[in-house]
Amino acid sequence: MARIKHYPPDATIADVMESLEDAEGYLRQVLVTMRMCQKHYGDAWVRIGVTGKAAAPSYRIDRPDASATPPEDGATEAGVAIFGAYGGRSHDRFTKVNTAETRWSSRSLGMAEMLALHDNLRRPKDGTA
Repeated sequence: MARIKHYPPDATIADVMESLEDAEGYLRQVLVTMRMCQKHYGDAWVRIGVTGKAAAPSYRIDRPDASATPPEDGATEAGVAIFGAYGGRSHDRFTKVNTAETRWSSRSLGMAEMLALHDNLRRPKDGTA
């Protein structure tokens, strides 16, 4: 049986939670970056790199931009621009070339969805509050 070497093209962080090395730490750092974007631009969305199956996938934060039209600056849809792309382990910012050469998921998660994922990780597993 062949081993799958890439995430599905529409994978989100929610889809790969079980395979994350340090899910809480990873989500926390992604949320910090999303909050920076949200503070400056009013909203933020995150999508993961799907070229490979890392235990901490690269991620890209998108921001609203009414003037953005695909494929301008790597935008994937009208009204959205790239805030930044980051390595999943180091959370270091990618260069424009690295960002452009990475294959990104076709789906993203917003701030509310990311906060819900993070909150679910922090809840006790035995059902007690």
